[in-house]
Amino acid sequence: MKPLEFLEKLRYELQDINQKILRHKFIEELSQGKITIEKIKYFLEQQYYIASRDAKALALMYSRSEFPDNDFFLNLLNGHQEALRRLEESFSILGIDKEKIKPNYKAIAYTHYFFSLAYFGSIAEQIIAILINFPIFIENLVKIGKILKEKYNLEISFFIQAKWEREIEYLALKILEKFELEKDERIKEAARLIQEYELEFWDEIYLHD
Repeated sequence: MKPLEFLEKLRYELQDINQKILRHKFIEELSQGKITIEKIKYFLEQQYYIASRDAKALALMYSRSEFPDNDFFLNLLNGHQEALRRLEESFSILGIDKEKIKPNYKAIAYTHYFFSLAYFGSIAEQIIAILINFPIFIENLVKIGKILKEKYNLEISFFIQAKWEREIEYLALKILEKFELEKDERIKEAARLIQEYELEFWDEIYLHD
């Protein structure tokens, strides 16, 4: 099975949890103007904790891979650095003090699993988990950016400028041609787990008072 076929099959198998993320109550209520600015700040605070640690996990993935495969991780790492800069810009706009961020252990569980994947997982597990997770998360960020602009008169670059680069996915698929993906159940497990952690993030953000 070719990597793209495997990826699309896996996305189909995970469509239930992916739809729960994409149609989350947080997004729904934000579109109705029911989410407070304080909760938006909380989202950004938790995301800063996650993104700063995800960047270190990506650096570890980069260090464990060889040229030219490591170009994939380098591209993602550069993207995370830019996202962190945009997060800090949003802190200035919303008056958030990053030194006072209090991580919610359930909201940030995702990043600790991601680091475990960076340390213990195979390159195939890492790449498939990223290809399953990142586009879904970024799709939600884009939705939030549009809603904040229309409903809250807030232009937050972290949301507005979020983008999943198809070129990065192309790099990933080229790397995956070296692996027999369908024979390794750990790959499917990594994809399932990362989406379960992703859903937990959205649930905790939504339920936070």
